[in-house]
Amino acid sequence: MDENKNICLKNPFAGFNASLMDDEEIIKYWIQPQILFEQQAVGVDLTGSIPVVLKGGRGTGKTMLLKFMSNEVQIKKYLSEYGNGRNFLRDNSYIGAYYRFDGPSLSSFTNRNVNPIVWETIFKHYFDIVVGQKYIAMFLNLKKNGCLSLNSDSEKNIVLEVLRLINPDYDSKEENETLESLTALMQKMADKVFQFINDVALGKKQEFDSQPIIPSGKLIFGIPRVFANKIPEFRNKNIIILLDEYENLLLQQQKIVNTLIKHVQHPVTFRIGTRLHGFKTFDTLNEEEFLMEDADYREILFEDILLSHDKRYKKLLKKIAEKRLDSIPEFKKLGLLDITEWLGNLSPVGEALNAVGNLQKENVDRERYKGAKHIKEIINELKRRDISETEIDKLLPKLTYPKNPLMEMLNLLLLRRGYNPKDVINLFTPYINKQKTPEYKKYNELYDKNELGLLFQLISLYRPKQKIYAGFNVFSMLSSGITRNFLELCYQSFNISLFSEGKELLKKGQISFTDQTEGAEVRAEKFFETIERIPKYGNEIKSLVRSLGAVFSTWHKDPRLKEPEVTYFCVDKTSLSETARKILDTAVQWSVLQEKRPMKGKSPTEPLLDVYALNHILAPYFKISYRLRGRIPQFYKEDIEKLMFGKEEKKKSVISRLSRLTDVDKKQPTLFDFWEVEEGK
Repeated sequence: MDENKNICLKNPFAGFNASLMDDEEIIKYWIQPQILFEQQAVGVDLTGSIPVVLKGGRGTGKTMLLKFMSNEVQIKKYLSEYGNGRNFLRDNSYIGAYYRFDGPSLSSFTNRNVNPIVWETIFKHYFDIVVGQKYIAMFLNLKKNGCLSLNSDSEKNIVLEVLRLINPDYDSKEENETLESLTALMQKMADKVFQFINDVALGKKQEFDSQPIIPSGKLIFGIPRVFANKIPEFRNKNIIILLDEYENLLLQQQKIVNTLIKHVQHPVTFRIGTRLHGFKTFDTLNEEEFLMEDADYREILFEDILLSHDKRYKKLLKKIAEKRLDSIPEFKKLGLLDITEWLGNLSPVGEALNAVGNLQKENVDRERYKGAKHIKEIINELKRRDISETEIDKLLPKLTYPKNPLMEMLNLLLLRRGYNPKDVINLFTPYINKQKTPEYKKYNELYDKNELGLLFQLISLYRPKQKIYAGFNVFSMLSSGITRNFLELCYQSFNISLFSEGKELLKKGQISFTDQTEGAEVRAEKFFETIERIPKYGNEIKSLVRSLGAVFSTWHKDPRLKEPEVTYFCVDKTSLSETARKILDTAVQWSVLQEKRPMKGKSPTEPLLDVYALNHILAPYFKISYRLRGRIPQFYKEDIEKLMFGKEEKKKSVISRLSRLTDVDKKQPTLFDFWEVEEGK
C-alpha cells in the first residue's frame, strides 16, 4: 500500500507577510539577520539607548524585527522557555512597545477648513495618547503574565501619577484609579480625535474642544519615568518605542516625531522602520535643528542588492527556508529540510550544454559538430576574414572545446572584436591545457568577466530555448537582498511542482529546474504588473522600467558584448526635474529600482552620478542577468524624462538610440517585444 496515498502536501512558503503574522508565528519563523548587523550596524546596539532607523523595502525583515522586539512577543518567548515570567524584567535590558503607522488614518489629519497649526496640535495630542495606550497595554501584559508583582496601593499610585500627567488638576477618585479605567479614558480621548475629524469632513464643526490637550512628549516620556520611579524592576530598563511604516507619516507629522527623536529622554528610545526614502524630511519643529545620523540616531540598511552574493546572506536564507520546510510534517519526517537540495544548482556550463543539446560526447563527430549553431557563427566569422575552407578546417579544432560551449563563445567574441585567429588560439590553448602562463591569466580573466554574458548569447542562438532561472544560488541573486523575494520564488516554485508532481515530490525531494524557472517567471510578472499600482507615480515608474528592460535585453545580445550583463544605469540626478527625482525616489522606496554607491563621472570636474539597478527579481521577465556587471554610458535628463513622460514614439526613439540597434543581430527578437506584450494585453 502506498503510504503517501492520503497525504495532502501544503506549500511551506505560504504566508510570509510579517504584518499579518501573529505573535506565535513571529516566534516560530524568527531568524536573527546577523549579516545586516555585522555589515551595517557596527556600533549599533539594538537594545541600547541610541535611536536606530531601520531602512529597507517591503519584505526585507523590518516588521519582523520590530514585532519580535515587542513586549508581547518577548514575553511569550520567555514563558515558552522558562515556564513563568518571574524573572523576565531581570533578564531583559529593554521592553518594547510596537506601533504601526496607518496611512489612511494619518492622512485624515488634514482639512483645509482647519488651520494647519491646529492639526499639528491635534496630532501631537493624538500621538501621545496612542503611545500612552501602548505603555498601559504593555504594563497590563507584564502583570497578566506574572512579570510584575504589585499590590493594589502601588498600582493605584501609578495610575494616579499617569492621570496627573494627563490632567495636572486631576482630583483623586479612587473608583476610577485602575489600569482598566485608565485604558478606557485614553481610548475615549482617542475617539474624540476621530470624532472631530469626521465632523470636520462633514462640515459639522471646525473647533477641537477636547480637554485636556496633551503637550507633545508629555506621556511618551512621562509615563516611563513614572514606571521607573515606582517600580524597582523598571529601573535601568530601556523603554523602546517600535514605530513601523514611518513613511506613512505626512511631512509635518514626521517633523513632530523627528523632534521627539532629536530630544529623546531617558529611559525612552526609538526604533524606526521605514522604506528607503521614507523620510520626507529630517527637519524638526525647531527651524534651527534637524536629525543627523550618528549624532541623533544610527542606521541599519535592510536592503542591499550586493547582499545577494554574500555567503552569510545565503546562510540566512537557508535557515529561514529550513524553518518553513520544518513546518510540513511530511518533509520533517523524511528530513527534507535543506532548501539547497530542493533547488539544487545549475552551473552556466551545465546550462550551456543543455542549450546546445546532445552534440557534446566523448568522441565528437567533428563534421556533425560543425553544424551546431554557435560553431556556424565561428565558421562565418572566419569566412569574413577570407580564410579558405581548408584553413578553416585546420583552425576550427583549435578554436572549439565541446566540453564547454561558453569557451567556444568566448573565442567567437574575440574574433568579433577583431582578434587574429592565431592570437585567439595562443590565448586559448594554454588555458585548456592549464599552463599558468600570462596568456592563461588573460584568457581566464576574460572568461570570468563574460561567462554569464556569453551564456545569454549562446541561448539566443538556440531559440526557442530560454534562459533557465533556477537553483539556490540563482534564487539568492534574484532576491536582490530582499528575503521576501526569495520566499516568494520558493512559494511559486513549490506551487507549480506540487501541481505537476503531486505526492511524487516527496520521493524526489527536488524541484525541477523547469518548474523553478516557471516559478521565477510568475514572480517576475506579478512584480512587474504591480508596479502601476504604486501610489502617484506607478505609471511613470512602469514606463521607465519597461523601457530599461528592453534596452538591457538588447545589450545582452550585443555580438561584441561591449559591456556584459548590464542591469543598471547612471544619471546625474541633480539635472532632473523635481518630478523625475521624486519618481526615482519612489521607485527606490518600493524596491523597483535599487540604489548603488554613486559613480564617478568621466572627468574629475563632473558631479558623482547616481546609480540605479533594476531589481533582479525582474530578470526572468526581461530575460536578462541577475548580476551587476559592466559599466554603461550615462543616461541624460532628456532620455530619462522621455522614458518616464514621453509619448510612445519618443520613448521608442530613445530606446532605439540607447540600444545601439545596428550592432544587434536582426535575427534576434526586437527590443520592442516587451512593448508589444504590454500593449497587447
